[in-house]
Amino acid sequence: MLAHLSRRIAWSRSVGVLQSRQMSLWLVIMNTRHSISLRAAIAGISVSLASCAALAAQDERILVPQDSAPASGSSTSAENAALASVSAARLRADSDPSALEAALIALGDAYASSRQYPNAVSAFNEALQLAEQRNGFESEQVLAPLLGLATGLADWGHHREAVPRLQRALAIQRAQYGVFDPRQQDTLKVLARSLTALDQLPEAEQQLIYRARVAEKTYGAGRTEVMLAMCDLGDWFAEVGRSLEARTTFLAALNIGAMNGPAIVEPLQGIARTRMRAQSYPRPWPAHETNAVRFNAMGQPLLKAKELNEEGQLALARALKMLEDDASASTREALIETLIQMGDWYQVKKWPRKALPYYERAWQQIRTARDPQAAVATALDAPVRVYYPTPSVLARGSAARREAHASYVQIELTVAADGSVPDARVVDENTTDQYVQEILNAVRASSFRPKFVDGKPVAVHAIAYREVF
Repeated sequence: MLAHLSRRIAWSRSVGVLQSRQMSLWLVIMNTRHSISLRAAIAGISVSLASCAALAAQDERILVPQDSAPASGSSTSAENAALASVSAARLRADSDPSALEAALIALGDAYASSRQYPNAVSAFNEALQLAEQRNGFESEQVLAPLLGLATGLADWGHHREAVPRLQRALAIQRAQYGVFDPRQQDTLKVLARSLTALDQLPEAEQQLIYRARVAEKTYGAGRTEVMLAMCDLGDWFAEVGRSLEARTTFLAALNIGAMNGPAIVEPLQGIARTRMRAQSYPRPWPAHETNAVRFNAMGQPLLKAKELNEEGQLALARALKMLEDDASASTREALIETLIQMGDWYQVKKWPRKALPYYERAWQQIRTARDPQAAVATALDAPVRVYYPTPSVLARGSAARREAHASYVQIELTVAADGSVPDARVVDENTTDQYVQEILNAVRASSFRPKFVDGKPVAVHAIAYREVF
């Protein structure tokens, strides 16, 4: 299925005219009949196992950071139980070394769940060394501690250390289970995240496209699992600012499987996410509006906000109707997400009165839901920024950001009950007055999803925000 998608993505990169096409979302969704093949989309992707497998064992055991000592006074019951298991396993480590490995892995999982990443890394690293000593460096038994260590490093933000461990884990998974085994799906996703954080975007894209191919090989071209893998790819395109490719990928995902079932809510949401995210990346003033061009103090042309394309709103409306018609417990969280996203849509448009009913309905659904996922349950517990007109200093690309990596502006702001920013002031900075003013203006023009208390939006004061560039 991805052969056609790959051609469309390549076309959008070189020509950049997808958005000018006048075909509506509904025509694309309802009239597209072709089947897309994944195989040709990754024709140029080579997966090198040799370089991963060649990692030296000593390199894999390095660098548990020095600040990884266990935190005191903050243990949960799960962590206390895991610590007790480790202590008991150490007493019989000579007779039952596998029990200590398992206990250390469980301890690492407990620390990772509570975001105590230094402690998690330390536990997984010890478990990995024990597994390597007992079973060899490329055995199946090293996978659990190795993946725990790599994921802990990635979650902690130590992406440079995470990448070689994730690559080694992929090499072992493919050697043990096969190059298209689905057990590598999570590893590929974490690896793509770390590569993206290191600005290795072509490599990250390859991992996510390969991930979609693995899903197709495992489950079949028309299955929901393939659609979800493609949605992850679409989200990645949107995250790195490639809106045309993101939209193309989500539209292709809509053509997989049942056209009207709840499964297509995710690509519909993805289309709206792409449109909203693109809104925070303004475009230059067009040439035919020369008289309207504005410049900053450095003589650089300012950026003009785009009109929010209503395609995203239509996609959300369709998803919302589908979920309301379904009204089953299995789709409750998707309904909450879509209601919140529709509220966000109107917040981006600066229409808080239209956003409010959707947020209020979502709050009621959260209140009555049984054990909602954490991301859904806390979505209205604090202000969330949904629109940020990117200052020119941040819109010039990753190279400029790397050159100025030590610059920052610290701002304290208030988010009103309608999601606006009525008050913002600079409390610290180490850059030029021009950049300080650009970032302050952008913060003041931002839109937030407001915090809700007892079903009603409330203002939140003294919010600290630090822009590092």
